[in-house]
Amino acid sequence: MPQETEDQQKDRALVQSKKSLASRMRKALMGMIALVLFAFFVLLTGWVMFTGYVLMASESEPEASDAIVVVTGGAGRLERAIELLRENKGKKLLISGVHYQNSDHTLIARFDLSEKEINCCVDIDREALNTVANATQTALWADRNNFSSLIIVTSAYHMPRTMLEMRRAAPHITFHGDVVAVPNPESWLVRLTDWNNLTLLSKEYGKLLAAIVHGTTERLLSKRTHQHL
Repeated sequence: MPQETEDQQKDRALVQSKKSLASRMRKALMGMIALVLFAFFVLLTGWVMFTGYVLMASESEPEASDAIVVVTGGAGRLERAIELLRENKGKKLLISGVHYQNSDHTLIARFDLSEKEINCCVDIDREALNTVANATQTALWADRNNFSSLIIVTSAYHMPRTMLEMRRAAPHITFHGDVVAVPNPESWLVRLTDWNNLTLLSKEYGKLLAAIVHGTTERLLSKRTHQHL
């Protein structure tokens, strides 16, 4: 058998190197595809669970707490919070995220609140402009009043993110969610195929994912900072 020349050995080594590189690239590509498919499956599963929770949500009687907080921005929220206050489910009510143009008199007229109720039992937060600020203002209000348990009133699609931010802002407080479910005679399938509902659910799910990622990143950075101190 003729012995390989040095050039032939180099050529064979080059071919083997190219084959090895191609094999590694194929494996890396397949791994990336598998990772993307897995991430898509996880996100899709989360969206289905979130959407099912929202569409199937119904009102239930919450456990009595120190106070009640309603996050403004959705139909029926304030009415439900005032109803809970009058049922003595909490000693005070914080209305968080009230527009600066809405005066106390506007609230009295619109929601049939008496001046006595406003003066003794209702506080208004006009500082909060988003859910994170709602949570921050709620934590400050609860600490000022020495409250250790709160009922949070908001819409079903907003509840998961609201509770996440509330617990992040005030981990020492016990929160009970009270979902406001606006009556809808249509089936969940009809509501799911409605473009406006689909857009709202997708946007809110995206915001929830962003809040989870933000919180996780914040905790990891905090741990690393403490380790270096």
